This record gives sequence, structure tokens and C-alpha cells, in this order.
Amino acid sequence: MNRISRTQYEPFAALQHLFLVGNLQRENPHVFVRDPRVELIVCLYNPGDDGLPHWHHAVTEYEFVLEGEIGYLDVATGEIQWFGPGDLRILTPGTCAQRIIRRPTRTIAVKVPSSDDKIHCQECPRACAMRLAPCHQEARCESR
Repeated sequence: MNRISRTQYEPFAALQHLFLVGNLQRENPHVFVRDPRVELIVCLYNPGDDGLPHWHHAVTEYEFVLEGEIGYLDVATGEIQWFGPGDLRILTPGTCAQRIIRRPTRTIAVKVPSSDDKIHCQECPRACAMRLAPCHQEARCESR
């Protein structure tokens, strides 16, 4: 049995992404369990932490909202779904989405498997009516 005590990661609780389990290929300021099968992340988002539209070839994302609200734009349909405390979001491989944050939000995310496989618009080979050039990101966010 392994353990990461609260005191080991609590000083890092203000990080946007607090990785507890995963196959991280970069430096991490706190202890975590290295495991290529799954990624476990405590996420803290503030208004404007929308991120970029992206999708994964083989990763399924599960995200449980602890507090606040989080929206996700389904890039293929243009629909936005909102998730509040107690809601679970499931994003299947190949689905392109963008996070939308209007107020402080805390979630727990699980990614299966743990992988840095992430495709953003500028690298995406798909023909997509919602494609964004990097310089047009902000204008689109303001139009919602």
C-alpha cells in the first residue's frame, strides 16, 4: 500500500493542476505516483482559465465537479454543456472540446490512460468548421 499524505501536496494546492497519479514526463514540484494506466488530477480553475480546444486520440477524460461550475464547448456541434457540483463529465477519445470557466471551480479529473497525447487546433489534421487560428481565440471567446 502506498500513501501520499495531505501535508506532502497541500503546499501546492493553489496549482491549477495538482497531479497525484500519472505518467508525467516533466518535472513536478510535489510527490506523485507514476502510473501509465491512469492520471488523477485535482484541478483549480479561475474565470478565464478556458484553455484551448483540443482532443485526444486514445484518452478518455472523466471530470467530477467538486465546487463551482465548468462549461465545455463541443467543437463539432458548437453546443456548450454546463456542469455543477456533483456532475460528472465524460469526454471520449476523438471528441474536441474547450473548457469554459466563469467562476472559481474545483474538480477531480481522471484520464485513462495517462498520456500527453493532446491535439490542439493548430496541429489538428481534421477539416473542422470551428477551427481557430491562434490569433482568433480571444475574439471567439468574447462572442459566446
